[in-house]
Amino acid sequence: MSNTDYIAVKRAEINSPQELFEALSALDRECVSADGWSAESFRSEAAKENGYVLYIEGSGGVAALLSAYSAVGEGDITSVAVAPEHRRKGLAQALIAELERLLPGDTENIFLEVRESNSAAIALYEKCGFERLSVRKNFYSAPRENAVVMRKALRDTI
Repeated sequence: MSNTDYIAVKRAEINSPQELFEALSALDRECVSADGWSAESFRSEAAKENGYVLYIEGSGGVAALLSAYSAVGEGDITSVAVAPEHRRKGLAQALIAELERLLPGDTENIFLEVRESNSAAIALYEKCGFERLSVRKNFYSAPRENAVVMRKALRDTI
C-alpha cells in the first residue's frame, strides 16, 4: 500500500456548502492564476451527472482539488491544484486514483492539458501513467503559453 491509500478524498455534490465551493475556487486561483475557476463553475461541475469535483482537506481548509468529467468512454481532467504547503505528499496522486475508481467502467482514456513550463506537474502525471500526446499552441493566457496534452490509457483498445 502506498501513502495515497490513507488520504481521505471527498467528492463535492450540488448540495455541498457554498463555503466549500468558495474554498475550491480560492485554491484553484492561487495555483492557476486568475484563470482559475469560480465557485459557481465548481458547483456547476459537481451538479453534472458526469462531473467530478474531488478534494482533500488539510489543516486550514482545502489542501488539494481535482475537477473532471466523463463522456463517451473518455475522462477529461479539467483542473488539479494542490496548495503549496501540501505539495509532494501524494495528494494529487490520490485524487487521480480516486477519479479512476469513480469513472464509468467503459472509460478507455483520461486526457488533460498542462502548461508546458510546469515540469513538476508533467513529471507527476507521467508518474501516474500519463503520456505526452501533443502540444496545443497558445492554449493558456495570463501568461500566454502552450499546453502539453497528455493521455492515460485505462484499458487496451482494439
